[in-house]
Amino acid sequence: MENDQSLIQMQLDYDGGHILHETVRWSRFLSIVGIVALCFCLLMFALVGTALLGVISKLAPGIEELGGLAAGILIVVVLVFFAILGVLVYMLYRFSTLTRRGIDHQDQTAFAAGMKCLKTYFLVSGILAILGLLFNIMSLAKLF
Repeated sequence: MENDQSLIQMQLDYDGGHILHETVRWSRFLSIVGIVALCFCLLMFALVGTALLGVISKLAPGIEELGGLAAGILIVVVLVFFAILGVLVYMLYRFSTLTRRGIDHQDQTAFAAGMKCLKTYFLVSGILAILGLLFNIMSLAKLF
């Protein structure tokens, strides 16, 4: 396929452009709210981390034998979780900024980069959804 041909031979009309512009605005808003929420949750975890370890040690009595290792494992798990969510909201933010720049300046490269960020966002979200579903099914299987 040649580079000057588009994959989909369509032009964006006024309604489609308006809907895409609204989508970009909402995705920017949601990504900023997500970044603020992640920072808030990370701050809360830093403040109540020791109390959380106390609750976990009461729920799982054998974990006290691990001592500092349990705290280290918990910190690593939480940081990985926040890193994955951080990548998600960052990809959503990049989608909104690059797509808006592509629309405003008629820049096909920026628009394509924005769509690639949206693809990554949905890919990671889909993987997390499948993992969440699998964990829920496994926990239900333990009940029976």
